[in-house]
Amino acid sequence: MVYARFSALIPRPITEAFKKELHYNRIDISEHRFVGFIFIYALFLGIGIGANASLFLGYPFPIIFLLTFFAFVLVVYLILRLSSEGKGKFVESILPDALRLIASNMKSGLTTERAFFVAGRPEFGALQLELRDASKRIASGEKMEVALKGMSANINSRTLEKTIWLISQGIRSGGQIADLLFQLSDDLKDQQSLQEEINSNISIYILLILFATLFGAPVLFGVSSFIVQVLTSQIALVPSFAPGTISSSGGLGIVSGFANAEPSTITTDFILLFSMVALTLTTVFSCLTIGVINTGKEIGGIKYVIPLMIVAFLVFFAIRAVLLTFFSNLL
Repeated sequence: MVYARFSALIPRPITEAFKKELHYNRIDISEHRFVGFIFIYALFLGIGIGANASLFLGYPFPIIFLLTFFAFVLVVYLILRLSSEGKGKFVESILPDALRLIASNMKSGLTTERAFFVAGRPEFGALQLELRDASKRIASGEKMEVALKGMSANINSRTLEKTIWLISQGIRSGGQIADLLFQLSDDLKDQQSLQEEINSNISIYILLILFATLFGAPVLFGVSSFIVQVLTSQIALVPSFAPGTISSSGGLGIVSGFANAEPSTITTDFILLFSMVALTLTTVFSCLTIGVINTGKEIGGIKYVIPLMIVAFLVFFAIRAVLLTFFSNLL
């Protein structure tokens, strides 16, 4: 296939990153075909958008092409990553209940593989498939530690990985699995309660970041861009005189005008572009910071970028519209 051949030109770390996310999302497709398709599609998309932007808007083709190409690949990867992260967070939230259910099944007399199979309920989502798959592997004669390790390999969750490791250590030491599962369930519950308390304590920092992103920065850039627009229009109205013009009010030879000067290169369009770029960067980094505060990972804040950016730009243009309405006589 042409897609698989084209993927040979892609650096291996990129292919491996996509392979991992496809595996977490249970997308049954070759990573080489998928990566090749994504990069070929991004190539033609970049050429199309770059050519149109160059012909009709006058933007440089190489810059638009590169921005479109890398943006499309990045967006596809982020969609896969956010999907796997979301499934992992959901599994972490219901993991204590699943462990307690497995332990209760064992206490009631069910065999290990049967306890795992019965615990695989539909409300457990992705964990249901892993529990039932682990049950089948245990029933087929596979060691319990190996079957459990396969669960953590298919779900993007650090908590699940650590829990499986602790269970494996308990099995090797000869402990009672049911009692161990009950203890792990209680510990995870306590950990989740502690995390919720921490999130409530740091919520003030998130509110400050949101205020700066959604109100502070847009208002600042909106007012500053309006002031530059006013100054530009006022300077354009100042008459320009040749050097050495003599005032007619007296015979002292006082110069009554300004020398011809080069026009300013800072225009209203440049200030608007600068404000929009700065506002975009401010919003992106604010979302990354919120992600670190909430989840400990920058990727956790990516999902807030688009909504916050929409609100920030609405406030920015609303401030400009209000100023242009009330102070239009200055222009």
